[in-house]
Amino acid sequence: MQHNRRGNGKSGFTLIELLVVIAIIAILAAILFPVFAQAREKARQISCLSNMKQLGTSYMMYTQDYDEMYIFSQRWGSAGQGWAGHLYPYVKSRAAFVCPDDPRRPDAGQQANLISYAENTFVSSNNHFWEWQGPDANGNYSNTKTATLANIGSPASVVLLYECSGAVDGGAPYPEPVMKSGKFFVWNFGDVTNPFEVDSMAGTGVNGAWQSPVIAERHGNFTLRGDGSINGGANFVLADGHAKWLRVCPENSGKGGQVSMGFPDLVFPTMHCLSPDQLASAGFTATFCANSR
Repeated sequence: MQHNRRGNGKSGFTLIELLVVIAIIAILAAILFPVFAQAREKARQISCLSNMKQLGTSYMMYTQDYDEMYIFSQRWGSAGQGWAGHLYPYVKSRAAFVCPDDPRRPDAGQQANLISYAENTFVSSNNHFWEWQGPDANGNYSNTKTATLANIGSPASVVLLYECSGAVDGGAPYPEPVMKSGKFFVWNFGDVTNPFEVDSMAGTGVNGAWQSPVIAERHGNFTLRGDGSINGGANFVLADGHAKWLRVCPENSGKGGQVSMGFPDLVFPTMHCLSPDQLASAGFTATFCANSR
């Protein structure tokens, strides 16, 4: 009789056992969720890098069709600084111009396409500032100082395209290359299917008037490590067309980073960037400044 009562009785978890199971699940979730978030972010970073690699390859195709000349980005004009529309016929994908980690979205009624990247003006103009002639009778600009593959020293070390959010309102350049806060007056929206698109940006990677600062926290939380380096960075296309992720520093001196930003010698001494032949000794991988031959 006693055996039968045991067999017919219903068994179950006690309250203590249930609480233990819940606690174990909570601990596992706390451990795994950050891992899943990091994996998702890594996938977005890789997807963004793939987009930029496609842009870099397409850009090299463009240079071969135009006597190895880079795309000239006008500085002023109605909106100014367009390059993406020239590149679209070689890309044939609007999505390639957008980073999955870019939080911005076109406004309601905005027919333009979002653009997450900018072109280095020292490549697009081959001089410290934009210089062009025009417009002509057809509204076209020309620029004799646009860089070519032949007159850029070490193209594998010079930034061509980089991640940005737009230009910020400022009276003069200052040495913070990271877009952390600021008043936007130009957004990177442009109909990239239009060869006369003028809303994609060009800049020097520094945060100043009419410039496009590097958005260094797009692929990382941008915190300082114990050794002074930065936990965060951005994807770049170099002037030879290859793309890679590089750590970006919060100051123009480049401490803790791999990319030298700013201006060439004697332009803005407080915002100095290194030429390619100076990178190896300084421990950098790439630079916005270029050796002009």
